[in-house]
Amino acid sequence: MLKEALGQALGALGGEVVSRGNVVEFTKTVAERKAFLSRKRLMYRASIRVDGEKREVHLTESLTETGSGLAADSGVGVRKETYRMGRGPREGGIAEQSKLFGKAYAYTFDHGAIRTVIETLARSHGYTVQYHITAP
Repeated sequence: MLKEALGQALGALGGEVVSRGNVVEFTKTVAERKAFLSRKRLMYRASIRVDGEKREVHLTESLTETGSGLAADSGVGVRKETYRMGRGPREGGIAEQSKLFGKAYAYTFDHGAIRTVIETLARSHGYTVQYHITAP
């Protein structure tokens, strides 16, 4: 029941929702840059594991940058980097807290709003929320 509610609520936020077993994954393109013969994309990903026995929701968030094509620093090919969000919840926009991405992309994205939706639904169903760090 909580998994279905999470899937519907996250789907309304304009990303891709995939549900497998007791895990709901939400992926959203935050920003995209296209230049001559190259393309870079910044993706937000939230993985939500629902533990019905312990009444817990385990939330893992990550930001991933992928790129392909010609680039001055990497030549031809595909380059993928993952950046950890840190321990526990983060507040504010990612552009303000990540100077690297803030310099490379012009965007506004409040991942705190996504976390709030997840927390609100979990608590309304009687679950607690646990945060986890993404391993690179």
